[in-house]
Amino acid sequence: MMFTRQFKALRLLSVAALPIALLAAAPAQAEVRQVDGHLWTKSTAEQKQAYLVGVSNVLAVNHALQVKKGTADDQAPLSQYLRAVDAESMATIQQRLDSWYASNPSRLDTPVLGVFWMGVVKAGR
Repeated sequence: MMFTRQFKALRLLSVAALPIALLAAAPAQAEVRQVDGHLWTKSTAEQKQAYLVGVSNVLAVNHALQVKKGTADDQAPLSQYLRAVDAESMATIQQRLDSWYASNPSRLDTPVLGVFWMGVVKAGR
């Protein structure tokens, strides 16, 4: 009987503490809708690499599904992006992005994928 009361009290305390913990943690997690130069220039090399690899993996899976369905288009932006990624290492792409933002400090609002498209994909055509 005593164990049951203690368990109920602990469960009630846990339920009450959860919203407080979530509220306390919420301000620490800013919502990121799109990675731009502000976030890029503050990120570590490892974070930048993880972002580039993650984007590339998502797009590669999307492309593989298009190929499987027979809807892949060699001239589509997705195909062009994947060819550009295959042609350069992630470290080189990261350096190119770093250089662009360093050369254009007034354009930190520009999304990373936009810089990549203009500086890597279109340049490689």
